[in-house]
Amino acid sequence: MVMERYRFECHDVADCDVVVYSEFEESIYEAARSHLKDVHGRDVSDEDIAPYIESL
Repeated sequence: MVMERYRFECHDVADCDVVVYSEFEESIYEAARSHLKDVHGRDVSDEDIAPYIESL
């Protein structure tokens, strides 16, 4: 049973409504980086997106 989940909500542009959930901390960072690169063309580090990762 998973005790913790993580959430990333994209705030890169006003009309982006992507929310990503994961049960694993590593994969939430990977998914967030992939979204920002593939959709918004931004290369970011874990430190850049850490403030936007929420532990649920």
